[in-house]
Amino acid sequence: MKACKGEKSVVNQSRPSLIDLFMRLIGSFARVPLRLFRWVTSARASDLAMIRDEETPVFFDLETTGLDTSACDIVQLSAISGNRTFNAYLLPRCSMTDGASRVTGLTLEGQSLLFNRRPVPTVPHRRALGDFLSFLQTFHRPFLVGHNSSRFDWPILRRVLAEFRLLEEFERAVSGCLDTLTLSREMFQLQKYSQPFLVEHFLREEYGAHDASEDVRTLQDLYRVWRPSEQILRRHKISL
Repeated sequence: MKACKGEKSVVNQSRPSLIDLFMRLIGSFARVPLRLFRWVTSARASDLAMIRDEETPVFFDLETTGLDTSACDIVQLSAISGNRTFNAYLLPRCSMTDGASRVTGLTLEGQSLLFNRRPVPTVPHRRALGDFLSFLQTFHRPFLVGHNSSRFDWPILRRVLAEFRLLEEFERAVSGCLDTLTLSREMFQLQKYSQPFLVEHFLREEYGAHDASEDVRTLQDLYRVWRPSEQILRRHKISL
């Protein structure tokens, strides 16, 4: 009997009191804001954009067969947003100018596209443009960001999309375009505003200019350093 009474007393001592239960409940509620904070701060940038209903910048660039925006063709289309990238080489439907080949390192040999004399895989225009649209549609309210895009990349991209009857779908996918050339001219007083100069000035690095995949990477880095205000962005966005 004594042994049983002793065991009973141990059980009673280990049972939590009402005060203990109340304090544990209060502690659980106190940890909720901290958990919420950790969840929000660990979310990806695209998730945060959806929470705040913000637009998502997607940095893009084209390499083309020449400088005539009414006739040149796209040979490379690249884009980046955060860690997500897109890149496609396209076999042009017209010849490349010597100047374009010299600047981009892209040349044509028969039905092959070469970059620095090495063949690169190409995809048909419709597939490349369709894949690009699919890439854009994965973002929350994307808008395109390019350097000197309002005069060059933007009209070429819209013209080629229209040729393949993809312009309306494109217009539903994006809200507009931002030109970082005019943006940088308003934000900074510099002697030049070419992208290679801006990269050297702000990022202290050199890069493979006129390779679209490198252009978009460094443009995103510049944008992150500049951190333009919403007021400036509104002035420079080009609506569809």
